[in-house]
Amino acid sequence: MSLEAIRDNIEATLNGVPNIGRVHNYLRWSADWSRFLDAFKDTEGRIRGCMFARQSVGTRRDTIGENEGMHVFRFVFLMGLKDADATGIVFDDLLESIVAAFQADLTLGGACLTTHPDWGPLAGLVALQIDLIEPRMFGGVLCHYAEGRLEALEADY
Repeated sequence: MSLEAIRDNIEATLNGVPNIGRVHNYLRWSADWSRFLDAFKDTEGRIRGCMFARQSVGTRRDTIGENEGMHVFRFVFLMGLKDADATGIVFDDLLESIVAAFQADLTLGGACLTTHPDWGPLAGLVALQIDLIEPRMFGGVLCHYAEGRLEALEADY
């Protein structure tokens, strides 16, 4: 188990969700909003995608004297908002599909012990948690925006 394997399996899980858009395994930023949005445009020019990065890390010694590592990842999901097309419903359905994909494999393909942690900031919660869903403006473009968190426990850290 390693941070790299965990990150790779998170990316693979996201890429396995239909219509997720462009997936980035690091937080994308730009002082130019149009360049920022370009990082999330699909082949048809629609804004749709996500990015994620490790937000925090911690270690504890378990009851048999081995160290466990805890990685918390932060996710940002974006999709262009078009009221006439009821994209709010599409975005909600997309988020449900993403959550379900993480709930279907709590070890991220064996890359971690579990994403259903018994300690850390997400203790007792299962897989990806969506903490915020709202509309936001990015460089004059109205988008659906959501933030989520996922905690992955790693053995022998």
